[in-house]
Amino acid sequence: MDYVTDRDNLSEYVKGLTEKYADNKSSNLIETLILDTARDLKLDIVNVDDSYYIKKGEKPKALLHLNIDYNKNNLSFSIEDYDKEIIKSEYDINLIISSILICYLLDFSHESFDVLITHNNINMCDMKYSAVANILRTDNVINFNLRQANCIADEFSSLKLFLNQVKVERFKPAYEFGSYRISLHDLSGGHAGEESDKVKLNSIKLLVTIIRKIKSKVDIDIVSLVGGERYEYIPSTSYIDFVVDRQYEADLLNIFEIVKNESLEKNLKYEPDMKLSLTKIDTNKKDPITKESFNYLASFIELIPMGSFFVNSIDDKTISSSNLAAARSLKNHVNLIIVLRSLSEESMNSMIERINVASSISNSILNEKFHIEKWKNKDTYLTDVFKTAYSEINNDELNVVKTQYSLDSSIIFNDLNVKIISIGVKYKKAENVYYSSIEDLFLVVNLLEKVLNKIY
Repeated sequence: MDYVTDRDNLSEYVKGLTEKYADNKSSNLIETLILDTARDLKLDIVNVDDSYYIKKGEKPKALLHLNIDYNKNNLSFSIEDYDKEIIKSEYDINLIISSILICYLLDFSHESFDVLITHNNINMCDMKYSAVANILRTDNVINFNLRQANCIADEFSSLKLFLNQVKVERFKPAYEFGSYRISLHDLSGGHAGEESDKVKLNSIKLLVTIIRKIKSKVDIDIVSLVGGERYEYIPSTSYIDFVVDRQYEADLLNIFEIVKNESLEKNLKYEPDMKLSLTKIDTNKKDPITKESFNYLASFIELIPMGSFFVNSIDDKTISSSNLAAARSLKNHVNLIIVLRSLSEESMNSMIERINVASSISNSILNEKFHIEKWKNKDTYLTDVFKTAYSEINNDELNVVKTQYSLDSSIIFNDLNVKIISIGVKYKKAENVYYSSIEDLFLVVNLLEKVLNKIY
């Protein structure tokens, strides 16, 4: 039985890619890595609805799928320590190491498989991938975006996205005022389906709590609330614009310093890099909202569930979670996006009930925008192949998990009769820099090659 994976060969391969693409500052480096490799091998590449389908061999045993959910300018990677062989990046290293892994298998694997590169995220309006069905050559899908290592996932949570519109009334201030912006930034944030068992503060909710403390000490009127960008991420940055009577500006500055120091100290354990600032701005494009309107807005934000909602007491795994993903102030409404994930229908219904109550209390309009069904494979064949391959390599049992991550695959393959396994490579994060190792990459390559060999 001929396996491709050689530790030294993989090491030299990664170092070669590092040198080859050292000066590449393209925003689509991940895609470029894979497509360059496929073109060099003269493989058939099919362009499908802004996606790429690569055919390797005549009878593919599996489809390797990588979803690039965003393009980042100046995306790059390097070898941090040639002796320890650490791969380093300032950006999403999961995409980088997954693309390296796919390139290596394209170059050296003797097995037949296909590769699909997609660009999907739940912020998109049109998420249909029906054209993929026309060229799909296998029902075994291996997905490269699990944010866990030494395990696979074969069951993925459902997702519901809601838009809640809090109605607001605005007024013309009858006093001379100064305009200010309070900004909260550098929270850890991250994907809402990743590390859902850890405490991660939501910048929108935290900033509303902070502004309430300031309002209790000095009379201010809120103009707008802005926070969050991508629906699947916990917002790490938010700001509130407001006005204050000029005669109270000095009081405002003093109160802000007190509240700032209290907030930084209180949240130091969970958000050590958190920053809170107050700046004077020239003007506001909108009039302030009434105190009643702000109370409605704050009530909704404080009443809805955030973070882990239900956790399995046996293994401490998160079953359901809720994320206030974005806030935008318009003339007559403040729009709030809430994303719910759940592996349990009962738990999902409980979260929806809580949000409905909060919306009713806050004089809001709540609408469900879309729903991704829970995914569970029709049979255990692909899972069993992974478990057998892992056991033969490591003489140990492979951990099979359910996850709130990897939902892009549930969307893309939603109407197709396929089996999905998600897998990830181990990495660490320190001071906004991500690290992985060639050794960790080697373990996953070795497993995948064994799996491809065992699939019949």
